[in-house]
Amino acid sequence: MSTTTIIPSPKLVYVTPIRTTAAKLWEALTDPDFIQQYFFGRRNTSTWKVGDAIESRSPEGELEWQGKILKCVPEEEVVFTFDHLSDEPPSTVTFRIEALEEGMQQLTVIHEDFPVVSAIRDRVSNGWPGIVRGIKELLETGAVQEEPTPCEA
Repeated sequence: MSTTTIIPSPKLVYVTPIRTTAAKLWEALTDPDFIQQYFFGRRNTSTWKVGDAIESRSPEGELEWQGKILKCVPEEEVVFTFDHLSDEPPSTVTFRIEALEEGMQQLTVIHEDFPVVSAIRDRVSNGWPGIVRGIKELLETGAVQEEPTPCEA
């Protein structure tokens, strides 16, 4: 009798403290105008109701990825599928908000359920750090700092 070992694919986890309120952080995660400021010009739209769609469109209006809301607890957590419109099956994204102390929230972003070999995981692993940093900067300073170009670094 042969046995098959299933190796779970690595999940991406990003955790950062942010000087803000849960309400403002929730707005940053769910308001398309706010999202556009830190999500590389993309607009993510949804009703944020369980079972409803979520879509992300490029600055030119092209659909880049879509999904379905799996869980939504305002100011605490939202979970959705992430279908990058490729041959890979959808993965799952979780945004979790937890109070740390007065005026501080912890944002945890978890992106998981990738195939063992995943071009999408490789691609989004380059994007999430900038997105999380952008959320933090926007909420704490009111602006997202531009990334230096290679000749400025």
